[in-house]
Amino acid sequence: MVAARRAESVIFYLTIAGAGGPAESSLQRSRLIVLIAGLLLALPGWAARPQGLYSAEVEYEGNQQAAFEAALGEVLVKLTGRRDAAARAEVQPLIASAADYVQQFRSPSPGLLWVSFDGNSLAARLTELGQPVWGGERPSTLLWLAVDAGGGRRFVVASEAEAADEARLRQAAVDEAERRGLPLVLPLVDAEDRARAPFSELWGGFDDAILEASRRYGVDAVLVGRLAAGDFDRGRWTLLAGDTAERWTGGVADSIGRVADAFASRYAVVSTGESGAIRLVVSGVESVEDYGRISSFLGDLTAVQALHLETVQADRIVYRVSLRGDAAVLDQAVRLGGLLEVDGPGSPTLLSYRVRR
Repeated sequence: MVAARRAESVIFYLTIAGAGGPAESSLQRSRLIVLIAGLLLALPGWAARPQGLYSAEVEYEGNQQAAFEAALGEVLVKLTGRRDAAARAEVQPLIASAADYVQQFRSPSPGLLWVSFDGNSLAARLTELGQPVWGGERPSTLLWLAVDAGGGRRFVVASEAEAADEARLRQAAVDEAERRGLPLVLPLVDAEDRARAPFSELWGGFDDAILEASRRYGVDAVLVGRLAAGDFDRGRWTLLAGDTAERWTGGVADSIGRVADAFASRYAVVSTGESGAIRLVVSGVESVEDYGRISSFLGDLTAVQALHLETVQADRIVYRVSLRGDAAVLDQAVRLGGLLEVDGPGSPTLLSYRVRR
């Protein structure tokens, strides 16, 4: 059903792009027809959004409207990337009309209410209000948390933490990551991890060794925390993302929030209300499946307002993209996705990529 709806949209865009185009060869038209036919069966659905991005669980004491407003306040923190989103004067009218955006709600247990909102409508309203919108472009982040607990006890917090103090630290990190909509991964701390990233390497801040040990997890960024007994609020932290390393001191929750702040500043889209347009070229397209994955991926990016297929030449596809925000934000989101790699220098009006193999 999703594939059929998406294919109808592509057919419409192809009709616009091909109408009256004397330069379009019969070979190109034939390739487009093949693509359309294949899309009806092969086009995948939209890329998955991070879990819980548009929902929240809050305390409920019988006042449904108050619970809806509280839940929306928490969702806005995730959706804008701003810690103080719910307190901003600009969004108070939106919060007051929280019930208008509710899609589902239920009480998982007495005193609690889980509420899910219409994410697309919220994003559109935030754009109208001049607020940032941070969609699915959220780097998965691996957390290595090394703890010197005193008395000779040292450990690295694992994904299946069992000891009470270890489990508390793990939960503090997970809770804050969920509150901010940050995909967080914790290591297994199995034999391979202990060999590749022993406590001494993590504590000593050997970034190259840590990055090498992190490869098995396939994440976009690595966060390393080092906590000493008696002063967990002043741990030493390092964020390794791309070619950069950022360092600071702080507690667990605050440091997870700091990572979310950094990524939101990079990937959240602030629209001026006027959409720009650029051309986006993708080379190395070898099959209908490639085309489907690329179109689905690009169409789901927050910075993309509309995606139009313009031309197909051999293994090269040219899209016309209507933008929210600017081309630089789109470029960062494309690079994050891992599907495409940069293929030559870009410009404010043209971005070039190649399918990553």
